[in-house]
Amino acid sequence: MVPMLDQQRPPARFVHLATLGDANTARIFAARLEAEGIEVRLHGDAQSIYPVTVGALAETQLWVLSDKVEEASKLLLDAELNDVLEPLDRGEPVRRSGLPMELRLAALGVGLILLALWILRIVAVY
Repeated sequence: MVPMLDQQRPPARFVHLATLGDANTARIFAARLEAEGIEVRLHGDAQSIYPVTVGALAETQLWVLSDKVEEASKLLLDAELNDVLEPLDRGEPVRRSGLPMELRLAALGVGLILLALWILRIVAVY
């Protein structure tokens, strides 16, 4: 006798999990999910033979099986939180996006010198 398949449950299909702006980050997340036994597919122009990695064309989509979405979401959230919290665990300051502090101080110094020269020019005229 042939065993009866569970007809109440539809077969799993791939669904969109996340869109990432960087193909390398998408590959890292895909490797993390695959290490946990979750099958992943990557889609995007950055995955083609002639990859496009500029602007919105660089976006890469992560797709997983529909019955693994919740588990995959938890793993990705855990990976993102670890990236944020790891510098705090080591006692390092969290770097904000933008210019490095050295460049900011150099720009401030140049601005102050230009302001001083401008004030000296005004004083010299009067």
